[in-house]
Amino acid sequence: MRDSLPVNAGRRYFAAADVLRILCIFTVAWFHIWQQSWLDPSFRIAGHYFDLQRIVRRGYMLVDLTLLLTGFLLYRPLVRAGGRIADVKGFYYRRLCRILPCYLLAVLVAAAFALARGRAVGSAPLWRDLLTHLTFTHTFSMDTYYWTSLNAALWTVAVEMQFYLLFPLLARAFGKRPALTFSLMTLAALVSRALVALRAHELSLWLNQLPCMLDLYALGMLAAHLLEKRADAPRRWAFFPLALLALFGAFAVLWRQTAAGDAEIKMAQLLWRLPLGVCGAAFLYFSGRAPERLDRIFGNRAVRFLSAISYNFYIWHQFLAVKLKEFHIPAYVSEFPQMSEGRAWQTKYTLLCFAAAFLLSAALTYLVEKPAGRALRLPEDVLNAMRNAGLTERHGRALLRLRARKEKV
Repeated sequence: MRDSLPVNAGRRYFAAADVLRILCIFTVAWFHIWQQSWLDPSFRIAGHYFDLQRIVRRGYMLVDLTLLLTGFLLYRPLVRAGGRIADVKGFYYRRLCRILPCYLLAVLVAAAFALARGRAVGSAPLWRDLLTHLTFTHTFSMDTYYWTSLNAALWTVAVEMQFYLLFPLLARAFGKRPALTFSLMTLAALVSRALVALRAHELSLWLNQLPCMLDLYALGMLAAHLLEKRADAPRRWAFFPLALLALFGAFAVLWRQTAAGDAEIKMAQLLWRLPLGVCGAAFLYFSGRAPERLDRIFGNRAVRFLSAISYNFYIWHQFLAVKLKEFHIPAYVSEFPQMSEGRAWQTKYTLLCFAAAFLLSAALTYLVEKPAGRALRLPEDVLNAMRNAGLTERHGRALLRLRARKEKV
């Protein structure tokens, strides 16, 4: 009987989103660490060769699905409200509380290392690099995006913050005219990518601007819209294999990518971004139509923990990989250890990178991110009072100030 409950009856947690987030961020991290180690993860079993390197070397593409997840998770709670955000300023404030504490720490630590070790050749002046990262505009120049002296993985945070600015308008439009808004967002992305392919010299820079990503956000919002509109439909096991097929399709896109050379790779990414996004959206939709028992299976403590630390894991893993190699950890003697030190060094280095990123991200999540979030967010009793009274976050802060005055008296 439990398996026949409505799609999202009384359910806030969605395990499939956590599973997809973990898979994407782990694969992206593996790609960035592979760039430093060149460790081939392929293996043979019973005479069969499993060429995992084809997946790892295209792992950067799964960043696209993390953006799709943002569209899905932000829009899902708004579907029944017609896409209307009651307190837009409160929305922006909550996003900043979530993103800023650990992001600022990552930027400042990277800046301190850049000052101590010297800037990379060809990068912007450090003050401009730092300023653009603090204003989330570092994606607009190759000097601060590709040749940054700070942390190259942080470009996605800038794209996300730019999307947050537009989200209240896009969500309201999606709530009123979902088909039209989805079509316009997708068309804008396709036209932007076509212009990049025809006109742009720096494919890597312009391909990863927000206009070229809008279809990914639109697909995430569409999956949330369809899922919530089917909230009263029965949840069936037949949807689970469809979800697995969609997930397999996403990794098949990576496998299909055989282009070599930077320009060819970027052109292939231009073509395969939309099919990859469709697979990701289908996985989320079909997972949401599957029985609730899946959330209890996949929403275990390990999955929730890995999902909780995934943001810090993402923003720190590449920086750690670069710095460990820069400081000769593990030790090596040649200029290019990935070529001369052999598989033993490659394996030790890869494992060390993952372990360091895991430990640091766990520590920062529970010692910085969550305490900072609790300190900056409104208390639960005030939030409940606001919801019951239909008040905004600004009114809630006024209530807190009034409470503080009374306590002093």
